[in-house]
Formats: sequence, C-alpha cells, structure tokens
Amino acid sequence: MTTSALSLYAFPTGEGMFNMSPFCCKADVLFQIAGIDYEPITPEDFKVFSKAKLPVLQDGDEIIQDSEIIRQHLEAKHGADFDGALTFEQKAIGHMLCRMVEERTRYGLLHSRWHDDAGWAQTCAIFFADAPEGLADIVREQVRETLRLDGFGRHSDDEIRAFLNADLKALAQVLGDNDFFFGSEPTFIDATVFGLLVNFYASPVRTWTTELVNSHPTLKAYVERGLARWYPKAFEMLQTQAA
Repeated sequence: MTTSALSLYAFPTGEGMFNMSPFCCKADVLFQIAGIDYEPITPEDFKVFSKAKLPVLQDGDEIIQDSEIIRQHLEAKHGADFDGALTFEQKAIGHMLCRMVEERTRYGLLHSRWHDDAGWAQTCAIFFADAPEGLADIVREQVRETLRLDGFGRHSDDEIRAFLNADLKALAQVLGDNDFFFGSEPTFIDATVFGLLVNFYASPVRTWTTELVNSHPTLKAYVERGLARWYPKAFEMLQTQAA
C-alpha cells in the first residue's frame, strides 16, 4: 500500500536508525506495518505546532498531531490495518499495555536520560552539541520538573527501577513465546511497545535501562527481532558492537 502527499515531522535520526523518541519511532513503525510511504521532515522548531510536540503528520491540508491520533487517521483514511488477527480481548489487553508503556513506563526513559547524571552527559552531547550556551541546562530542568510534578521523579532510584522492572515483567508475561504480541505478525501493540523498548535497549544513550531489558531474555529477543525487521542497519550495528 502506498500513497503520496504524506509528510511526517519527527525528531532527527540517522539514516536507517530508529528514532530516539519512542513516539516518533512508533509512528514510523506504524507506517512500515501499513506499507505506506511518507516524506520524513525534521522541523526547525516543533513548537510551531499547536500541541508543541512530535510526531506530526501532514496529509494534504490536514495536520494530525500525536502518534495515537496518527494511527487512527491512517486506519480511517488510508485503510491501514493495525489490529491484524487480534481478538476483541487481545485488543483490549493491548490497549492497556500501550497505556502502561506510554503513560508510566516511558517516564523511566526520561529519568535515565535527563535526571541521572550519567545518562544526561550523553543526552546533552547528542541533542545539544550545537545549542546556545545554557539551553541544555534549562531544558533539563524543565524535564526534571515535569517528572517531579507528575510524581514519578519523587521516587528513589531503587523504587523507579522496581516499578519499571514490574512493567517489563508484565510485558514479558503477555508476550510469552510469540514473535510479536499475540502472534507472529506485528500490530499496533508492537509499534508502541517496540518504540519504547528499543530506546531502553539499543539507544546511543547507554543507561541502566539496557541491562533492565537484558534481564528479560524474551524482551531482548523481541527488540532484536523488531530491529532486524524494521531497522536492519541498526541491528547490524548492534551485533557488531556486541561481537
């Protein structure tokens, strides 16, 4: 399935690499599952969009903001099927897993990259190499304040890691021995879960989340399976690093 006049605004990423934003990665995987082509665009300032976040899809004169609304748009307007052979019960469970991943588990990624000093040193070097002096520290404090206001950032490091490990245990339990959630072919569940776990496990920003995924062999294999399918160049680089 192909279409034209579709542009996806997302954070910059290297050729053949997954996006370091779980939501932008999710959007790209949705397009790959649907077999729909699009033009990738890195905006100069994503805050020009009304929701001030990415990804954003432009479909002709329509502007669609938020990865989940993009998914719904691709289904409604372009006939994308992200449910596959899922039963009603599996779709309901998948919905809950996605909300867990996007509304709680992902805070662990923010914490490891922006709060922890070791992760921040790498994040700063990658995202703010050419930024004006002082901007990085301002943005870091904004992210840390967001974590604190949400309540997640008020927990101890040990508590945060325990929370995330419990989430990953739940994901591993539901995944079981399947290649993807509930079967051999990916669905909307995998676009969401993979988008986060690949950033936990294979991001250029190497933090304790890598070892957390490593502690769940089926999830580690799941991420590598997704990399091989959607980002073979990134998978090859990962194998080279491990050799």
